[in-house]
Amino acid sequence: RLNDAGMLQLESGLRALGLGWIPSKGNFIAVDFARDTAAINQALLREGVIVRPVAGYGMPNFLRVSIGTREENGRFLDALARVLGRG
Repeated sequence: RLNDAGMLQLESGLRALGLGWIPSKGNFIAVDFARDTAAINQALLREGVIVRPVAGYGMPNFLRVSIGTREENGRFLDALARVLGRG
Protein backbone atom coordinates (compact mmCIF):
# COMPACT_ATOMS: atom_id res chain seq x y z
CA ARG A 1 0.00 0.00 0.00
CA LEU A 2 2.85 2.39 0.84
CA ASN A 3 4.38 1.89 -2.61
CA ASP A 4 1.05 2.36 -4.39
CA ALA A 5 0.31 5.55 -2.43
CA GLY A 6 3.82 6.84 -3.11
CA MET A 7 3.50 6.12 -6.81
CA LEU A 8 0.22 8.06 -6.97
CA GLN A 9 1.82 10.95 -5.07
CA LEU A 10 4.77 11.11 -7.46
CA GLU A 11 2.59 10.77 -10.55
CA SER A 12 0.36 13.58 -9.36
CA GLY A 13 3.34 15.82 -8.58
CA LEU A 14 5.04 15.07 -11.89
CA ARG A 15 1.81 15.76 -13.76
CA ALA A 16 1.55 19.14 -11.99
CA LEU A 17 5.11 19.92 -13.14
CA GLY A 18 4.22 18.98 -16.72
CA LEU A 19 6.51 15.95 -16.82
CA GLY A 20 5.96 12.48 -18.22
CA TRP A 21 7.11 9.08 -16.98
CA ILE A 22 7.11 5.42 -17.86
CA PRO A 23 4.22 3.68 -16.07
CA SER A 24 5.56 1.33 -13.41
CA LYS A 25 4.35 -1.31 -10.97
CA GLY A 26 7.75 -1.46 -9.25
CA ASN A 27 9.30 0.59 -6.49
CA PHE A 28 10.60 3.30 -8.81
CA ILE A 29 9.48 5.54 -11.64
CA ALA A 30 11.45 6.68 -14.70
CA VAL A 31 10.78 10.40 -15.21
CA ASP A 32 11.02 11.85 -18.74
CA PHE A 33 12.54 15.34 -18.86
CA ALA A 34 12.65 15.47 -22.69
CA ARG A 35 16.27 16.67 -22.48
CA ASP A 36 19.58 15.49 -21.13
CA THR A 37 19.29 15.10 -17.37
CA ALA A 38 22.92 15.51 -16.25
CA ALA A 39 22.41 19.11 -15.07
CA ILE A 40 19.09 18.26 -13.41
CA ASN A 41 20.70 15.37 -11.56
CA GLN A 42 23.54 17.60 -10.33
CA ALA A 43 21.09 20.29 -9.19
CA LEU A 44 19.05 17.70 -7.28
CA LEU A 45 22.23 16.46 -5.60
CA ARG A 46 22.93 20.03 -4.46
CA GLU A 47 19.42 20.01 -2.98
CA GLY A 48 20.31 16.83 -1.07
CA VAL A 49 18.16 14.59 -3.26
CA ILE A 50 19.66 11.47 -4.81
CA VAL A 51 18.12 9.96 -7.94
CA ARG A 52 19.67 7.60 -10.46
CA PRO A 53 20.68 8.69 -13.97
CA VAL A 54 19.92 6.01 -16.56
CA ALA A 55 21.82 7.43 -19.54
CA GLY A 56 23.99 4.29 -19.44
CA TYR A 57 20.87 2.33 -20.35
CA GLY A 58 20.26 4.47 -23.43
CA MET A 59 17.84 6.80 -21.61
CA PRO A 60 19.68 10.15 -21.31
CA ASN A 61 16.41 12.08 -20.90
CA PHE A 62 15.22 10.07 -17.88
CA LEU A 63 16.00 9.90 -14.18
CA ARG A 64 15.04 6.88 -12.05
CA VAL A 65 13.31 7.91 -8.83
CA SER A 66 12.70 5.42 -6.04
CA ILE A 67 9.35 5.52 -4.29
CA GLY A 68 9.79 6.67 -0.70
CA THR A 69 7.66 7.71 2.21
CA ARG A 70 5.14 10.52 1.80
CA GLU A 71 7.66 12.94 3.31
CA GLU A 72 10.53 11.74 1.11
CA ASN A 73 8.40 11.95 -2.03
CA GLY A 74 7.32 15.45 -1.04
CA ARG A 75 10.92 16.51 -0.49
CA PHE A 76 11.84 15.21 -3.95
CA LEU A 77 8.92 16.99 -5.63
CA ASP A 78 9.67 20.26 -3.83
CA ALA A 79 13.36 20.08 -4.77
CA LEU A 80 12.49 19.18 -8.36
CA ALA A 81 10.13 22.16 -8.63
CA ARG A 82 12.92 24.46 -7.41
CA VAL A 83 15.48 22.93 -9.79
CA LEU A 84 13.10 23.36 -12.72
CA GLY A 85 12.27 26.93 -11.66
CA ARG A 86 8.65 26.07 -10.96
CA GLY A 87 8.59 26.27 -7.20
